[in-house]
Amino acid sequence: MRTKTTANQVDEYLEKLTPEKLELAQEIRRIINNSVAHLEECVRWDQPCYFFYGPVCYFASSRSGIHFGFFRGKELADKDNRLVSRNGQMPHIKVRSMEDIDEEYFSELIREAVLLNQN
Repeated sequence: MRTKTTANQVDEYLEKLTPEKLELAQEIRRIINNSVAHLEECVRWDQPCYFFYGPVCYFASSRSGIHFGFFRGKELADKDNRLVSRNGQMPHIKVRSMEDIDEEYFSELIREAVLLNQN
């Protein structure tokens, strides 16, 4: 039986981050939640993930900041060519500072990823 994870587990994930990473993660979370109202937020594979007719995006702590990634990232337009993937990683954007966060661009990617799952 599949159990549903609650948003409280995402809060617990965030509590374990350093203050610098916490600020980045909270901003990414805010953008995700403001971009598409009907995403399911949960912790899967030890990281916050967002679902709509399947997995859409995630964020995770990395050595130098936060990775903001997409399960179907290779299918996204990525007009700014910021998605990277190596060694089998899912395509993601490396977020090391608040300057790396582009709310409009991130929102576009999220909405495009949701549309991929709807089709």
